[in-house]
Amino acid sequence: MARLFFALWPDNKTQSSLYHVARQFNNEKIRLVKKSNLHITLEFLGEVSEYDQQQLIDQANLIKAEPFEIKLSNVGWWKKPGVLWVSSRHIQQTLTNLAESIKQIVEQQGLETDKRSYKPHVTIARKVKQVQLTKQSFDIRWQVNSFVLVESKSTDMGMVYQIVQKWTSN
Repeated sequence: MARLFFALWPDNKTQSSLYHVARQFNNEKIRLVKKSNLHITLEFLGEVSEYDQQQLIDQANLIKAEPFEIKLSNVGWWKKPGVLWVSSRHIQQTLTNLAESIKQIVEQQGLETDKRSYKPHVTIARKVKQVQLTKQSFDIRWQVNSFVLVESKSTDMGMVYQIVQKWTSN
């Protein structure tokens, strides 16, 4: 069994830009997500058998993903889960289509999917009990040319994300 999720994985420049925004909130009460773990989840899978993982990879091979750009310029906070995030003010239809295609293959495999409406975001901090959101001005342009299947491993050093498979846009 492996703990898996599908995601958009930023290039190094985008990752650095996202981390720069996150560091503006850094204090002893906020736990920033490691720079190497920044991403946008497309679909969280949880614990998945080797068989289901291979079936998902085979089905994901059939997805026709188009390249697109995400313009990240919005910071927000969800109080209940204690998550500080960065997102786009406008969700591209290409992103929504990709997330829906992935959800469909996960459901066809008989695995649980998130029933909430899809809200693409990059989590930049966790366990945030309180935060002062200021009117920040930033414009991170992320050219998305691929999506990935990621394994999440809990270690003594925290969560480590390892890309299992990558699909490049057509």
